[in-house]
Amino acid sequence: MGQEDKKLSQLTEATALQTRVLLLVEDNLADAELVREMLDSGDNDANYDVQHVSMLSEARELLTSGRVDVILLDLRLPDAIGVEAVKTVQSLSEETPIIVLTGMEDEALALQCIDAGAQDYLSKDELKPRLLRRTIGYAVARLREAQLREMQSLLSRYRALSSSGSRTSVTASVAGVGSMRDRDPMMFERLVVDYGDLLEKYIEQLTYKKDRPNDLMGRISSAIGDAGGGPRDLLDVHVASLELAVQGVTMERGRAIVLEGRLLALEMMGLLVDYYRTGNRRCFTLGDPT
Repeated sequence: MGQEDKKLSQLTEATALQTRVLLLVEDNLADAELVREMLDSGDNDANYDVQHVSMLSEARELLTSGRVDVILLDLRLPDAIGVEAVKTVQSLSEETPIIVLTGMEDEALALQCIDAGAQDYLSKDELKPRLLRRTIGYAVARLREAQLREMQSLLSRYRALSSSGSRTSVTASVAGVGSMRDRDPMMFERLVVDYGDLLEKYIEQLTYKKDRPNDLMGRISSAIGDAGGGPRDLLDVHVASLELAVQGVTMERGRAIVLEGRLLALEMMGLLVDYYRTGNRRCFTLGDPT
């Protein structure tokens, strides 16, 4: 297994160990309690935090205010029925897997819901603890696999554009025109550490509307320019920082870091272009906030 696969498998392991938040949308209290009991019974390979609501309007509030890993959705609710309910839930949480709960007479409607985007369906009359847990597990696993492939694809594209994806010769590095990683490993490592701090601050300002880290962005882009670095060197730093940032975090967090980090890479590339366009050299010491 390569380093990339090892790092990304750590995301899968971290996610598998966490409690899954399950949103149960069911207006029949007896059926809701039965689902709770089934999830609590037997030897579970996952823990569930079951959030139960009786109406789609209540589900809307939970889906827009917090994390939900999987949704069990009754097809006949007081304020929504069948495909309408599935489409409403999808509009609120596009990627969260939906498993519909049906009665014996609703199989045709359940298949329509699958066509509309639900992952699977379960008949209430045939519901068993093992079947319920297995169906939920498969739905979550399919989503995780898709997210993992998306992350692997994006990181692979970054590497293809970075110096590791080029065929820079050894003599180029000796002559001082190779990648920063090869020419000055210590400088490169300091940049990776500072860039990791920048990545965290940048994502925080996107998520929590904090101040944009303009100064740190400018200082790092200038440091790369001062060292004679170019776009491939910036991507080297970006990829190395991403690989450190995703270690030991959940799949959701790792995916957010990689995807939202794309905006940072684009902005940093623009700052580096501006550096060379204006010839504005701003030498500074890495790690120095001034």
